[in-house]
Amino acid sequence: MKNEGLGFAIPYFHNGADHVYIPDFIVRLAGPVERYLILETKGYDPLEHVKREAALRWCAAVSGDGGYGQWSYAVARRPEDVAACITAASHE
Repeated sequence: MKNEGLGFAIPYFHNGADHVYIPDFIVRLAGPVERYLILETKGYDPLEHVKREAALRWCAAVSGDGGYGQWSYAVARRPEDVAACITAASHE
């Protein structure tokens, strides 16, 4: 689903200030285990590495909790990369 308006945001700290990162999509992956993919679609973003690290930390923390399913993160640079990102996350 498109994350626009859902209020899902990942907090991060950069250059001495708190920020929030609002990813583009949240994908529920099929299978016997509750799994989700945070999917970002983007071109150039000067803060991409900061946001990616924040998302990876968030996924590890939430997945480690055990009560909210398993979460992963991917970036699709081109529309044709979306299917590959979803397939890869489904096989993690």
